[in-house]
Amino acid sequence: MTDERTRLSYLDTHVDVTVAPGADIGGAHDFLGTHVTVGPAEGPEPLADLRVAAEPEEWPSAPEWREGFVRQSASDFFTIPARLARVDGRDLVECVRTGTRFAIDHATRRIDAVADPKGALDLVELLRDLFLKDQENRGAVVLHATAAVRDGEAVLVTGAKGTGKSTILLELVEHCGFRILSGDKTVLREQPDGAVLASGWPGYPHLGHGTIAKYPGLPEITDVSPEEAPAADFSPYGKYAVDPVRFRERFPSTPVGLSFPVRGVLHPRIGPGTTRVTPLTGGTEGHVSALAANVESAFGAPVWHRLTDDRRATHRERRGRVLRTLGPCPAWSLTGPGDLTPEALPAELL
Repeated sequence: MTDERTRLSYLDTHVDVTVAPGADIGGAHDFLGTHVTVGPAEGPEPLADLRVAAEPEEWPSAPEWREGFVRQSASDFFTIPARLARVDGRDLVECVRTGTRFAIDHATRRIDAVADPKGALDLVELLRDLFLKDQENRGAVVLHATAAVRDGEAVLVTGAKGTGKSTILLELVEHCGFRILSGDKTVLREQPDGAVLASGWPGYPHLGHGTIAKYPGLPEITDVSPEEAPAADFSPYGKYAVDPVRFRERFPSTPVGLSFPVRGVLHPRIGPGTTRVTPLTGGTEGHVSALAANVESAFGAPVWHRLTDDRRATHRERRGRVLRTLGPCPAWSLTGPGDLTPEALPAELL
């Protein structure tokens, strides 16, 4: 049996992956498959050459390890602690909880990895980090936003943590005829003609108790009892991770690899009272500022490998144009509990 070599592609970022006999990356493929395509390893030069082995052939000895993270999150579920070292120009990474190992060579752009099925999220985080940083280096804007699509156009739902982005996303899908494009981040890119298209991002749904209890089928996916009392009403804390594959089976989603023009933007702040959707105040400049406040970057996290250099400054103007293009886009504030029907939405969104 020979090694299997394929190409994983997110938009125009490509990573070639060679999987040795006995190695299993099915869990990572399932997770990423909502937005990442798999094809033959041919075409443009890939960003990286990832080789996954079943067992390590050789693991360099590190003179000194330091404690760090592949991912650090407020949620312990999403946190990936690691031991880090640099030896002979390579970044060595050992995930503490699973034993997953990466040896990352900046000069050759080769990554040697050993990961068994229990380390699927380690591999996912490596690939997401590579994809997202490369897209930022190409001029993309990463917006902290969920996104839904209807009739070939996207509605963005953006705001800080706990404002109700996921709740409004599911309301749009469940009651208003939309399909899920993205459940965590939305990648915005300027096209050659100046238009801006929105692309989804492979994320792990992270939902509060009230949201889970509201939709049939979600409690069974999460093993959360609908009768269990949440810690606090409308709290951004105490959320539950939802299996992304089963989540996509429950809620209709857009096909893999498609991007869409933006029809409108919702800025929720859910809470008690009556659901109200009102035009956002502040005009175009105010909307640009509101969008800019929710821009995030993979380069903002502590550095755990050096394969991807930060070249965002090269496309600073392009990223600025993306936000300015969306500034005049119709936008609304959404307050109250967030119960939506087609009648509650502005006609421009339907």
